[in-house]
Amino acid sequence: MVLETLTVGPLEENCYLIGAAPRCAVVDPGAESDRIFAAIERHRLVPEIVVLTHGHVDHIAHVPHVMARYGIGLVVHRADLPYLEGPQWPELEALLGARPCPPPTGWIEPGVQLEVAGLDLEVVHTPGHTPGGVCLLDRIRREILVGDTIFRFGVGRTDLPGGDGPTLVASIRERLFPLDGDWRLYPGHGPPTTLEEERQLNPFVGAAARFSAW
Repeated sequence: MVLETLTVGPLEENCYLIGAAPRCAVVDPGAESDRIFAAIERHRLVPEIVVLTHGHVDHIAHVPHVMARYGIGLVVHRADLPYLEGPQWPELEALLGARPCPPPTGWIEPGVQLEVAGLDLEVVHTPGHTPGGVCLLDRIRREILVGDTIFRFGVGRTDLPGGDGPTLVASIRERLFPLDGDWRLYPGHGPPTTLEEERQLNPFVGAAARFSAW
């Protein structure tokens, strides 16, 4: 599923190029669009859509750059639309070189297959970090784009507007952990991990969890 991972911007956000080459979708282009363009051109990819796992500025700041460059649309969960419609943190937006985000051209619907760039992805709604946070499952390859829902031995922040700690923990425990077997997880920050590692070792939600951070 993942053709390229680019860690961009001062918050070290992971932008992913996914698809069945040469087709690709651009997931969470949060900064450094010149690097994203260079990777697309180096691999001779043809972008078809921008996909957002959620609406925080470090994941969306360069959405308009990518949309304008390739003339493509944007999909996001409806609950995160407010993040796209107005400023979030002006200082960070200035640092990232953000532009106003265009309106989405479509919606990511929970429980519905998302067909992008030759992939059939299952959408799992995992609110808590934001109301419209989603994870995108590729059942054939057993890989999941998890956004900022869960990291290697960590979870997404819940102290920002729209965040909710108990909801995030429930999303992970009730919607990700019950998946059969092991899966490779690609988070919005930090290195990849596996679902089984997080089930067993994540100190916030795994089997070894002894406290709540909220």
